[in-house]
Amino acid sequence: MQKLMAIRKRSQPSFRKRSHHLLRLSLLVAGLSSLGAVIGKVSEHPFGAQNDPLSPSNQLSASVLPPPVVSLTPAIDLSPSSALIDSLTPQGEQDIHGQASANLPKQPELKTVDVTIEKGSSLSKIFAQYSLPTSELDQILKLGSDAKSLTRLRTGESISLELSNEQTGDAQLQRLSYKLGLDRTLHIVRTEEGDFKTEVEQHPLEYRQALGHGIIHDSFYNAATEAGVAPDIVMQLADIFGWKINFLTDIKDGDSFSILYESVYKDGEKVTSGDVLAASFTNNGKLYQAVRHSDSNGNTTYYTPDGKSLERGFLRYPVEFSRISSGFSHARLHPVLNVVREHKGVDFAAPSGTPIHASADGKITFQGWKGGYGKVVMLQHDGVYSTVYGHMSRFDPSLSQGDSVKQGQVIGFVGATGYATGPHLHYEFRINGQHQDPLSAQLPEAMPIAANQRARFMSESAQLMAQLTRLESEAKTASLSTDSDTRNH
Repeated sequence: MQKLMAIRKRSQPSFRKRSHHLLRLSLLVAGLSSLGAVIGKVSEHPFGAQNDPLSPSNQLSASVLPPPVVSLTPAIDLSPSSALIDSLTPQGEQDIHGQASANLPKQPELKTVDVTIEKGSSLSKIFAQYSLPTSELDQILKLGSDAKSLTRLRTGESISLELSNEQTGDAQLQRLSYKLGLDRTLHIVRTEEGDFKTEVEQHPLEYRQALGHGIIHDSFYNAATEAGVAPDIVMQLADIFGWKINFLTDIKDGDSFSILYESVYKDGEKVTSGDVLAASFTNNGKLYQAVRHSDSNGNTTYYTPDGKSLERGFLRYPVEFSRISSGFSHARLHPVLNVVREHKGVDFAAPSGTPIHASADGKITFQGWKGGYGKVVMLQHDGVYSTVYGHMSRFDPSLSQGDSVKQGQVIGFVGATGYATGPHLHYEFRINGQHQDPLSAQLPEAMPIAANQRARFMSESAQLMAQLTRLESEAKTASLSTDSDTRNH
C-alpha cells in the first residue's frame, strides 16, 4: 500500500506536466486554425471588404503609420554636398540644385579698363603700363590695315582693354576695342588657340537734313552758332564760298545765309554734322548759291546751280581756326626774336592737335625740322604754286617726303614747335617762289561740271535748291510770326 502510494505520488507531477503541454498544444492548434481562416479571407479579398473597418484600405484611410526602417548597411548621404555626388558630377556640369560643383575650377575674372590717350602716349606704353607682353603687341600690329590704325592714336581718344588674371596673377589681354570712326569699332580678340584676330563692328548711322538760317549783325560765325549751326558747318560754308567772299573783311551788317546740311544720328542721338548739301549767302546785296555734287569716283565738289565750280585750285583755309593771330606783313615785330621783320604768311590760331589739310593736290618736297618753322611740311603743287605749313606738333604718320597728296588730305597737326609762343599754323603761299598773301591771292577757277555728268547734276541741283528755297521760306514765315506775336504782347 505504501509502495502504491509512492508510485501514485511520483505519477501526479508527470500528469500535470502533460496537461500543461496538452493545453499549449490546443491553443497552438486553435491559433493556427484562426490564422488559416484569416489567410483564406485575405486571399479571397486582398484589400478587404469596403465595409470592413479592419481592412487594410480602411485602416490606411484612418491613419497612416510610417513604414518600419530596416537598415542592413550604413546610410549613404544623398544631399547635394555629398562627396559621392561631387565625385559623380562631371566637370563643367551642374548638380541637381543647378549649382556648379564645388570642386570645379573658377573661371578667370574679366576686368574692363578704359584708357584715355594722353599727350605722348602710345599703344606700347599702354601695354607696358599693364604688364602686357610686347610679343603680343607685335602680333596685333601685324593683323592688317585696321590694326595699323593703333599706331596713330590721337590725344583724347580712348581704348578699352578687357583683361583677365591667370593663376600666376599676370594680366592677360582678352579683347581690345578702338573706335575707327562713328560707324566702325575695331575689336582685337584672343582666340581659343591663344593668338589674336580682328573683328570690325559696324554701327548704322542715320542722316537727317537740317536747315540753318540767319541774319548777320556782327560776325557770320556768331550769327550761325546762334541759329544752331555747328562750328564745322560754319567752316564748310566759309570754304565753299571762300573764293567769292572774304569772311574776314567782306561781311556787312544785314547779310543773310541759309544752309541745308546733314545731321548724323547714331542710335537715335545726334553725334555730329555731315556735309553741306546746298547753301545761299547774300553778301552786300549779291546772292551766292552752292550745291554739292559727288562724281562716280566719290570726289565731292561744290558748284553754282548751273554747274560752274565755286572752288579754286587751293583751299583758302587749310585748318579750322579760332582766329588769325598774325596776318601777312612786310614789317612785323617778331614775338620771339623781338625784331622787326617780314611775316610772309598767315598764322591761324588753333588748339594743339587740330588737323592740317593740304590746300591743293601736290607732292611733299620737304618734311622735317627747319629752324624757326619747327616741324614743317612743304608742298609743290605744279610748276607755279607751292605752300608751306609750319610749327606742326607732328606729321601724319602715313606720309613721308616724296609722297603725293590730295586737296583736303591731312598732312599733320597743329603745334608750337620752332619759334612759336603758342599753338598755331604758319601758312605760306608762293607763286613762282614769291610769297603772296594767302587771303587775297587771285587764282584761276576750277573746271566746271563735266559734260558727261551734267544731266544728272542739273536734276540733283534743281531738287536741292527747291528744297532749300522751301525751308528758307518756312523759316522766314516762322520768324515773322514770332516777331508779330512779340509786338502784340
